[in-house]
Amino acid sequence: MADIDAKAQALSAARHRILQLQEQMTDKVLQMAAEVEKLMDVVPMSEAKAFLKARCNLPATELSTYVGFAETLKGSEEVLRKARASFPVMKALVSSDVDARREILERMEIGAQIDTKDIASIRRRLAAAKLTAAEALTAENKRIVAAAARKRVRQAISEFEGKMSSFSDELRLHFRTGQGDRVVAQAGLRRQAGHLLEEFESLFGGEQPPLASLRHMSPQYRIAHAHKVLGEIATSQLSEIGPVQTSALQAVAGRARVQADFRPRKPLANLAALAIRPRVLEVCAGAGGLSLGLERAGFEHVALIEFNSHAAATLRKNRPDWNVVEADIRNIDFTQYRDQRIDLLTGGLPCTPYTTVGKRKGKSDENDLMMEGVRAVREIAPKAFAFENVEGLLHSKHSDYVAALLRKFSKAGYVTDIHRINTRDYGVAQDRSRIMIVGFRKDLAGAFRMPPKFPGLVTNMGDVLRDLISANGWAGAEDWVRMMRERPEFDRVGNPIGVGALSDTIRGYQGSPKKGEARRALENGVSYAPPAKAAPTNEEASREGFLPGLTNRMRARLQGFPDDWEFVGGLGAVANQIGNAVAPVVGQAMGLALVSALKGWDIDWGVMFPEVHCRIAIQAPMIDGASPALILSKHSVKLRKVDVRT
Repeated sequence: MADIDAKAQALSAARHRILQLQEQMTDKVLQMAAEVEKLMDVVPMSEAKAFLKARCNLPATELSTYVGFAETLKGSEEVLRKARASFPVMKALVSSDVDARREILERMEIGAQIDTKDIASIRRRLAAAKLTAAEALTAENKRIVAAAARKRVRQAISEFEGKMSSFSDELRLHFRTGQGDRVVAQAGLRRQAGHLLEEFESLFGGEQPPLASLRHMSPQYRIAHAHKVLGEIATSQLSEIGPVQTSALQAVAGRARVQADFRPRKPLANLAALAIRPRVLEVCAGAGGLSLGLERAGFEHVALIEFNSHAAATLRKNRPDWNVVEADIRNIDFTQYRDQRIDLLTGGLPCTPYTTVGKRKGKSDENDLMMEGVRAVREIAPKAFAFENVEGLLHSKHSDYVAALLRKFSKAGYVTDIHRINTRDYGVAQDRSRIMIVGFRKDLAGAFRMPPKFPGLVTNMGDVLRDLISANGWAGAEDWVRMMRERPEFDRVGNPIGVGALSDTIRGYQGSPKKGEARRALENGVSYAPPAKAAPTNEEASREGFLPGLTNRMRARLQGFPDDWEFVGGLGAVANQIGNAVAPVVGQAMGLALVSALKGWDIDWGVMFPEVHCRIAIQAPMIDGASPALILSKHSVKLRKVDVRT
């Protein structure tokens, strides 16, 4: 009896709690609908949807329900609240016709429990009631025929994919073994291609649009390309089979192939322009922080556009082979790059309009180039883009601008999200938080994931700058290093994040620090601005109020630049290049995450960001015989053997 009472009490308590939670969930949904309705009164629908998706992480399906609520369910809030209607129920109601919605609400009002299955049943019944007996029978027959046809088509496609997969394997074997000098001379292969062509056309149609009229690598392009290659093999028009042809056939084989390759190994950064290397166009490249990171991630630079003459000279000095274009992006016709197979458009667009320490003019600032970034995306049509900016862009005063920006990216055909990233999570002794505006073409959306964080790479200013700070014999250097190493560190809202001093955000040239920066620099045990011309000496240290200053080389190391990266210009020009740069390690992490999404590769993050620096020899995957094996350092890509999207 006691057991029964205990169970009854547990069930009763659970019911009470669940009913409360259901009521709260219904209230939340209704409140969300009200908030969206208020926003729609001020902001155009397309702009509001783009903003809410990127800034509030609202999925498109949920947004459609909230947007449609005002037109379909306005005035029914009390009924929905009384019925404790769930979001799926409200979604089904919004998409129902007027008659079905009226009957469902009437049932809810008298206390009926309604779920999505009930709604679907009511909708079917009302739809059938509007038909004559003959029409109803015809509709049922059509439904039966359509269901059977769908089942048959699925079976046919599955069988066809299996045949195409086997056929592409035969062609690849024929190609690799070099039979007949790769000439497709075997009648059996031609006959097989002819049979497959007949099946292909029965499934996809015999008339395919010209490849030149289709967007490269779109689904329509892949179908048309496979049809073309299959037809050429069947009619002996194709005398040689290579990776391009086999990849085209694999697009309709339901899989992509990754294989080993045993050609001589080369470092990834030294590879020629092969299909394995994603291609990037970088705007506002600055001194090359992001460029260097993307190079480490395996990208090939098509061009780097930079307006500042000193920064452009820095790029040329360190990478003479890079195509550096010294120009204002406002004067660039980006359509010239549209046919150059650009995988990624990226850059650190000027952030002074939105920085918390500038004049903060936002969209009215003449240095705002965000809309030029939109134009570049529209004219180049890359697979993806990633623009770095400051967190100030997300301030509430700029919400209308962000909404307009997201709407323009959406109109250009991209799904866009805004992410935060901090250098301290990637082994850099600097607390530098930035945002990354990342967009993918809609047919490629959903694959991107931000890179993981690496708390095991934590470091501190003292250990990073030890040799540089003591270069001129300062006797207090070791004590300063120890103090930096042992000092607890807190984030900007006071939460402890570990032990070891982090530099404040490295900025461009300043004659003197701003008020907040001066305070934080004092806490850090350094003189922040202006940049020191040399490491401290004992004579300087003997003066009252002495704090060691940071030279530009120290600032560059705190930004993550390698010591052999040479900057062109005077003290102020170099300070600006360093302060405006994207930390190379952030560029590398973002680059690897973008490569993973663009190529479908699985990145071994433990190798890319090791706690013990070492060189590791690996065998990289091969795409249709085109990808070389690679010897990779910690700055290059390690890939697991996985399927790669065509």
